[in-house]
Amino acid sequence: MSRPRVRLVVTADDFGYCPRRDEGIVEAFLAGAVTSVSLLVNGAATESAAELARRHSIPTGLHANLSEGRPVGPARRGASSLLGPEGFFLGKMGFREAVAAGDVDLPQVREELEAQLSCFRELLGRAPTHVDGHQHVHVLPGGQTPSWA
Repeated sequence: MSRPRVRLVVTADDFGYCPRRDEGIVEAFLAGAVTSVSLLVNGAATESAAELARRHSIPTGLHANLSEGRPVGPARRGASSLLGPEGFFLGKMGFREAVAAGDVDLPQVREELEAQLSCFRELLGRAPTHVDGHQHVHVLPGGQTPSWA
């Protein structure tokens, strides 16, 4: 009896964070050590990373981000439960604490994630191969899974 075929998927996240990191990720992909990447659509090097993904036909997913940098959705234009006073996301622990305290407006989370998905589609011209979370923000305190997940 033959054994089922197993395929190991190694995903490099934070693609688009900065050019040097992206160069290393592409080198790892071309060497066969990485099989896919997850793109931060609000990263400093997002556009060049998207170009690298297209050029090298790298399977690319969305690295959903609610903890670092600035939003790409409607929250960037005003007050939001997702942002601190300077207009940046609350940080990994700040986001978790805000969720645990009930201070995060879930419709604002949905708007931001939908905006990130839209931005991804604009950058790459297609849907992501997968979606994962930057700094594990998709794992909420107490194992809660919100209705938008």
